[in-house]
Amino acid sequence: MRFDGSIEDLKKKLEPITSAGEWYEINENQYQFKTRSNGILNWFPATGGISFQGNAESVKKLKSSVQSLLNSETKKIQNIDSPTISTEEFVSELSIEDTTEKTYFIDNTYSDSELIIGLVGTIGTDLPEVSKLITDRLKAFNYKTQNIKISTDIIANIGTPTESINEFDRISSYMEEGNRLRKESRDNSILALGAAARISKLREKPEPLRRNAFIINSLKSPAEVQKLRKIYSDGFFLIGVHADHTRRYEYLTKDKSLTSEQASRLIDRDADEREIYGQHTSDTYHLSDFFIDYNGSSDSLKKQVWRILDLLFGKPYITPTFDEYAMFMAFSASLRSADLSRQVGAVLTRDRCIISTGANDVPKAHGGLYWPDTDPKTREIADIPDGRDYMRGEDSNAIQKKLIIEGIIDALPEKYREELAPLIKSSKIKDITEYGRVVHAEMEALLSSARSGVSTAESDLYCTTFPCHNCAKHIVAAGIKRVVYVEPYPKSKALQFHSDSISLEKDSNNVIFEPFIGVGPRSFFNLFSTNLGSGYPVVRKTDQGETIDWKEADAKLRTQMLPCSYMDRETIAAALLSRYIEEI
Repeated sequence: MRFDGSIEDLKKKLEPITSAGEWYEINENQYQFKTRSNGILNWFPATGGISFQGNAESVKKLKSSVQSLLNSETKKIQNIDSPTISTEEFVSELSIEDTTEKTYFIDNTYSDSELIIGLVGTIGTDLPEVSKLITDRLKAFNYKTQNIKISTDIIANIGTPTESINEFDRISSYMEEGNRLRKESRDNSILALGAAARISKLREKPEPLRRNAFIINSLKSPAEVQKLRKIYSDGFFLIGVHADHTRRYEYLTKDKSLTSEQASRLIDRDADEREIYGQHTSDTYHLSDFFIDYNGSSDSLKKQVWRILDLLFGKPYITPTFDEYAMFMAFSASLRSADLSRQVGAVLTRDRCIISTGANDVPKAHGGLYWPDTDPKTREIADIPDGRDYMRGEDSNAIQKKLIIEGIIDALPEKYREELAPLIKSSKIKDITEYGRVVHAEMEALLSSARSGVSTAESDLYCTTFPCHNCAKHIVAAGIKRVVYVEPYPKSKALQFHSDSISLEKDSNNVIFEPFIGVGPRSFFNLFSTNLGSGYPVVRKTDQGETIDWKEADAKLRTQMLPCSYMDRETIAAALLSRYIEEI
């Protein structure tokens, strides 16, 4: 249904039912008429599109009356279902207050959800440009955007950073003040709490702002991401922005007018925050729902941002790239790991076909890794005794490192032990990995391919974590041409040890190691599944078999952030059930 004209023209056309509700201006491209019976009409001037939401019965009556009034030159409602009902009776029914309250929260018709987007990127990444692209694109979906800067909006208000006209001193001051706030509160999520409080204040009233998005720039701690996901659940999405070292260095020196030494110091500090309450940008980055590449092409960056938002708003014809599919498969493989430290997955591919998969776990006799099996006697699904590490009750690598450290300390003259023990315990000894029983995921992918008699030469390897230096040398020797990863691994010396054969540059003749770009494993299922994700089902064709004409102005978020608790929704469900029982 559509109407071409002005809002005044539309109101005049619908004048007979105006007394049944109220008109609202949601934003410059969305007007809403809401009846007391909880039927809602949305009109979008840019496209002329009209959509309905709310109580199903009220929507049906409202839609019928609007259609009749728009198609008629008179001001009488011609109801096809009930031809005998008068205009006054129709208006009266629309005016009856909805006793089931907000049923649109449980019937997939709520369409005005707020949206929270977090940005994360290492220092020198032009996040304001990304924020601008998001803001501009969201206008097509009739969303207003408000930006929240963690530095000037949060740290400056709850902390006391030193104000300086010198950009290096200003940035350093905000970094130090952020660290201080985390340390003194003993809460690494304190700045996320500040962002949530800021959003609450921007609303002014204790109710959601319809079709509003909030962009938080930028997050630096995993605890901040976890807290925002706890608060906003499916309404929060994290976008990780990758920019190479050269581009970030140029941004700091040219755009921010820093000296070469200052830019290098900030980049090194941002990458090496070892304080418990310091920044942990790389640990935060890999938690992203989406990964985009700021490679210097404005058009490429725009297209990446548009694709993300189109997916969020349910565009039905976007499917995964092969990189996205392969990385999701690597993530799926990681879930079968029972390792005590972390779950890592990998897949080996050639010509866009998956050759093998791997996970980090303990090897079993005659090849492969342990799987839980059904015990023929008890029918319980369980692991065999003495197999995986958890069945033995210990991590062999951690135990051996502890014994090495204790041996070194015991070998010291007694008078030096107390002084040197903390230094030894915090030394590089803790980075040793060679005493672990597990086969790494990358190695298992290579071995699995070999067991099947499939060559690994000229293949690509997708892994959830950057390969360690032990795996890296085997990856090089196996003939792998490209490695794609999500999570950094600071302990890895792969680039240092194998600079002759491994490169981060895509145009190199060496084995290319590159960060993953695309929809991350975390949101892959919800956004690409048409009917099994947590959002509403996506429809691709009409009842007549024609493709759906998807338009941004009429689209709604796949996963709506409902402004009520599950207990509120139970109350709504009970009220709706009571109404049905009365009608039966």
